[in-house]
Amino acid sequence: MKTPTHLNGLILFGLAWFLGMLLLIHVDYEWTMLLRQHRIAWFDQWMAQSLFEGEPLGGGDPVIFLLIFVVIAYSIAWNKGASSRFLAWRPHLGFFLVSMLTISVMMVHGLKWVVGRARPSYVLKGLLPYSDWFEFGPHFITEGTYRGSLPSGHTAQVFILMTLAYVLLLTPTKFKYQRFIGWVWGGVSLVYTILMGLSRCMHLSHWVSDVAFSMGISWILMHLIYYHLLRVPQQEAYFDRYGHFPPLPRAWEIQLCFTLLGVVVGGMGFVLGIRALLLGAGWLLQVSLLSTGVLITAYFTWKSNQFLTRVRSSFSTIQQGKDRVRGLEGDTRVGG
Repeated sequence: MKTPTHLNGLILFGLAWFLGMLLLIHVDYEWTMLLRQHRIAWFDQWMAQSLFEGEPLGGGDPVIFLLIFVVIAYSIAWNKGASSRFLAWRPHLGFFLVSMLTISVMMVHGLKWVVGRARPSYVLKGLLPYSDWFEFGPHFITEGTYRGSLPSGHTAQVFILMTLAYVLLLTPTKFKYQRFIGWVWGGVSLVYTILMGLSRCMHLSHWVSDVAFSMGISWILMHLIYYHLLRVPQQEAYFDRYGHFPPLPRAWEIQLCFTLLGVVVGGMGFVLGIRALLLGAGWLLQVSLLSTGVLITAYFTWKSNQFLTRVRSSFSTIQQGKDRVRGLEGDTRVGG
């Protein structure tokens, strides 16, 4: 079976990103210090502050405002059902929310806690040792939520704006300029994310590799969520054909996120067990973390697959219909 074009593109991007991360090892410290030396104070300050922390409007606030709008629209789409103007956009609203929760919450905090990389400000003051992005750092989960440097949470948060580019570029429409707007929005989102990442390096809150890691893994996860986890194109095809969605568990995308959170927590326990093993911690702690992590991961992976199978079966009519059409066309060609 032919590999989909979007999957080939994802593989190529993943390989290029990983190669770039390996090359960054040699210049990570120097480039971060260089950005600090060329710090733009007002830019650094504006990107770091937030209205939601009692400060003036900041660089990450547009994403929060968008999140509030999406949550309201998503609620309306489910509460009012077929009478809602947001009904057709429900897959896209779910895509945004799942991306936000998976990338900005689960991925960011999960890795911060288990990797424990020291921030540049601590390393520069000589308080903690420097470690590369692929190494376990000196911080431990008991020392606080936001201590870890890898990955950059602000960068991942702003990158969520790219979800709208996916919607504009990949959703069929009669609007003449939708794809053009999608390309422009995608470019602006990418530039804005890079600027956020640079500001975090200037602030000595993150290394350059933290920013590059966040952007790369966020894009990969977003792509997988769109095409493989939620299968947004298949949902669109069903709605275009029938004018409604099949009966589904209420707010099923959010329910899915709860099971995925269980997978992440289990994975964190397993990685913390590996870390305890490498650091020579007590065997009881090693065994407890490793075994608990494996069991939790296995259970919630099973629950997630079970839930997704039930949801996807509701949309299978479209694919079955396409397969029947192909089969009839094949019979016609053979008979002719």
